[in-house]
Amino acid sequence: MCGIAGVSGVLDTNIEIIQMLAALGHRGPDACGTYQTGGLSIGNTLLKITGDMPQPLVGKGALVLNGEVFNFGELAAESGIITDSDTEVLFSLIETLIREGDTPINAVFSVLSRVNGDYALAYARDSELVLARDPVGVKPLFYSIKKGIEKPEIAFASEKKAFVAFGRKIKPFPPGSIMSFNIRSGRLEEKFLRIKPPQERISEESEAVSLLKAALEKAVEIRLTQASGIAFSGGIDSTFLAALAKKVNPDIPLYAVGLPDSHDITQAGSAAKATGMTDSLRLHLLSPKEIEAAVPHVIYATESTDPMKIAIGLPLYIVAKTAREDGKRVLLTGQGADELFGGYSRHEGFLEQGPEVLDREIYSDIQNISTINLERDDMVTMANSVELRVPFLDKEVIRTGLSISPELKVFKKSGSYTRKYILRKAAEEVLPSELLWKEKKAMQYGTGVQKVLDKLAREAGFSKREGNHIEKYLKQVAAEQGFDFILTDKIN
Repeated sequence: MCGIAGVSGVLDTNIEIIQMLAALGHRGPDACGTYQTGGLSIGNTLLKITGDMPQPLVGKGALVLNGEVFNFGELAAESGIITDSDTEVLFSLIETLIREGDTPINAVFSVLSRVNGDYALAYARDSELVLARDPVGVKPLFYSIKKGIEKPEIAFASEKKAFVAFGRKIKPFPPGSIMSFNIRSGRLEEKFLRIKPPQERISEESEAVSLLKAALEKAVEIRLTQASGIAFSGGIDSTFLAALAKKVNPDIPLYAVGLPDSHDITQAGSAAKATGMTDSLRLHLLSPKEIEAAVPHVIYATESTDPMKIAIGLPLYIVAKTAREDGKRVLLTGQGADELFGGYSRHEGFLEQGPEVLDREIYSDIQNISTINLERDDMVTMANSVELRVPFLDKEVIRTGLSISPELKVFKKSGSYTRKYILRKAAEEVLPSELLWKEKKAMQYGTGVQKVLDKLAREAGFSKREGNHIEKYLKQVAAEQGFDFILTDKIN
């Protein structure tokens, strides 16, 4: 995990890349490196997780990677590569294919087609730059292109704040996209790694349970390191992950935050006790003062004053901060379970319109999860130099989840609904029954953060009756901190 950036078409790309990487220093405190060729500079700020390989990797071309390739060991063994670095495996495979006659974009596409992982990367060779992002968009990537000028320009970075000093109009790089840009001609070529709806459906409950449980077990196992912890609310998603992780690492810590006596603190304690993981639970009791102090940091991290982004980002920011202070560099979360398995109340209404409607909406949720949730979560965890890992968005878990019949996700019986039904059934073997069927509260409410933000806004003089009082408060904080320049609407 790290921060990556690159730029071409400006007077001094080295100066600009150094400035861009300085804005991403929180994403990679362990090292920083750059590479320049023919009017193009790329760079990396490194957070060491897998291996000890500095970036950029340089051969005939150069590669920077943000993310993790979880099956890199298998890919290395198949190709006879001896290394403990996932970046080196990708680089070696790409360079080999180009040497054998592939174009850079075709080589990157071929290699990433075999990858199970979360990534944003850039590969530069001669006058060609190839950018790629994983199909779900777990790892963020933003870019800007200027064409129709004497020197075509392109810039990219892991976060929008890296672009601010240069006034670029930027946009998210599409999940699953692989794009080649020629820095001399401005020629573009694109390929896509799509998440495709399955042709065959699993409608038998026992088969769905078996396949889903097996996929999740592996997804959790390959994401665990000695530096891992779990963001823990005591809900079905995080508790299921904790139970599966416990099989691999019995001492994995569980991090829960909330105001004293809040729903999430109480539920986390009950769930940890019920699963025999009380000794692993790390409770962090929030105070209004701590939440108020964290607000500017979360605004800066998320580049937003959107009340929902801040309210959800705040508790996760503090979870990541707590985990980092505990020496952890990886945090597993349950993000994606609601989208993939029908966890929202709106999914009940979609089922009423027909199973095919619910199916379509779940697929849409997965396609859009990067901009709605993942970019926010990545930025608040990486603000603390902690890598976010999401087992429910594993390649095989998504494939299995999308193949399961929608009626097994939102289960209707006697006029009442059970959301995430098949996920709860898959957890039956590892979780006690009192945990399986509980409905959770959204993080901002379960931790008590929403209530504190409401109070802070009113104390700052913004009337709830007049509307948008929390957003007005957040914008005031941003202005006082001088953060206007990094806000999304200012950058775009």
